[in-house]
Amino acid sequence: MKALLRCAAIAAAGLAAAPRLLAQGCAMCYAAAQAQDANAARHLDYAILALLIPSVSLFAGVFIFALRRSIRAEDEAILFPAGRAASRPMAGPAAVPTVSLGQ
Repeated sequence: MKALLRCAAIAAAGLAAAPRLLAQGCAMCYAAAQAQDANAARHLDYAILALLIPSVSLFAGVFIFALRRSIRAEDEAILFPAGRAASRPMAGPAAVPTVSLGQ
């Protein structure tokens, strides 16, 4: 718990100290945005939000898929403690009973 709290504090301090560093990711884009009027800057903000929506949706979809799969695996572990394969009837050559003719 202490390690998690320490990591969160370091991350928060880094994010609080870095707004100017993050704004200089692309010097050309930053200079072009600074040279525009307020209306164009607002439209640039909308464009950034529009580009953010697909990436956040994709991340959320993968996260939800992994979470549902994890929950399903936990439920199956409760229902089938020996494993799912142990609860199914065997198939293949091992499942066919053998008959001995000479004895």
